[in-house]
Amino acid sequence: MTAAADGVRLVAVGIGQLEVTNERSTVLVAYGLGSCVAVTAFDPMARVAGMVHVLLPCSEGRAASASEPGRYADTGIDELLRRMSELGALRSRLVLKAAGGASVLGAANGEKFKIGERNAEAIRERLRHHGLRLAAEDFGGESGRTMELHSATGRTFVRTAAAAPHEL
Repeated sequence: MTAAADGVRLVAVGIGQLEVTNERSTVLVAYGLGSCVAVTAFDPMARVAGMVHVLLPCSEGRAASASEPGRYADTGIDELLRRMSELGALRSRLVLKAAGGASVLGAANGEKFKIGERNAEAIRERLRHHGLRLAAEDFGGESGRTMELHSATGRTFVRTAAAAPHEL
């Protein structure tokens, strides 16, 4: 998406995964966000960055698994905030951004399959639960996206296959 400089470490955040870092040379990337939603968090004072790649809106009381802590919006957001805090981030300083939530199966598949829309709303709702809100978002449509967060600056970029990257 953006040109990788020497010494920059790209960390792919796969489906259901979560990454948090205080290493300034790291770029967190969620590739191929269709109905999935990636949420980034950045504390500009503590220089802590994190990303969660959410697959589904609700855990329905199931505990997050160690292998997929970001699988669900509710447990994934909770774990992202917990890990950010462990590295010294304060919730009151977090800049939160999100992208994804596309209708990759098309609108004709009915309400049940609007996973992208449901994921986006679940993210907003869980953040409200914590007294937080998104500073920027890029949800919906029918195209998949890639999202990246630069841990040195907090700059967040999103692109689709058909468009140039834009900053959120």
